[in-house]
This record gives sequence, C-alpha cells and structure tokens, in this order.
Amino acid sequence: MAEARRHLEEAEKLFQKAFEEFEVAREKNDSTHLRDACAKGWLSAVEATNALLVKRGVRELPRSERGRRYMVFKHADRELRRLYLAIRDSLHIQGYYDRTLNFDEMSEYLNDLRVYIQKIKEIGET
Repeated sequence: MAEARRHLEEAEKLFQKAFEEFEVAREKNDSTHLRDACAKGWLSAVEATNALLVKRGVRELPRSERGRRYMVFKHADRELRRLYLAIRDSLHIQGYYDRTLNFDEMSEYLNDLRVYIQKIKEIGET
C-alpha cells in the first residue's frame, strides 16, 4: 500500500495547489489562473485514480486517458465512476481546454474532487 499512499499524498498536494491557484484566480478575476487551477485539479484526480487502481490490485497503471477511463469503469463503483467523469468533464475539458468554467462552478468541482480523494483514501481502511 506504500505506492497507493504515495499517489494519494501527491493527489492531496496537487489538490491544495489547485485550491490555492483558484483563490488567486478569484481574487484577481483572472481566467489564466483559473485554467491553471483546473490543470492542477485534474492532475490531482489522475493521482487519486492511480491510488484507486493500485488499491484494486492493478499492477500496470494506464498511460492514456482512454486506458484510465477503461480501468476506472472496471475497478471503481458507480459513485466513484460518476465523480471521476464529472471531474474530468469539468476540470479537464470545460476548465482547461474549453475555458468555459466560471468561478462559482469551480468551487463546486473542487469540492467534488475533495470527495473523490477522500473516498479513495477510505478504500481498504478499517
């Protein structure tokens, strides 16, 4: 479980950086900082997903989004799958690529990311 813990620690660091970047973006009303926050948030989700897969016994982590999506659908429960897809759509697609995410929505999606990480942390804990 050391590998899963390492991925979760990285996910939490990236989450914190995403949150800090979001605060700067909101304070400055700056869409570039908002985009950076989305990127860091998505990377946090990827690390959390890696932890999930390691906890589920996956030995070789996917190297592409297509592979990651497949593995999430194979190894995650319905709630985690939905959170993963919501985070991917909001932070990665809408926020980073399309730049259509606004500040109010970002707050909600960061909260979804926090829940996603927490739920993965709880897997395998007694």
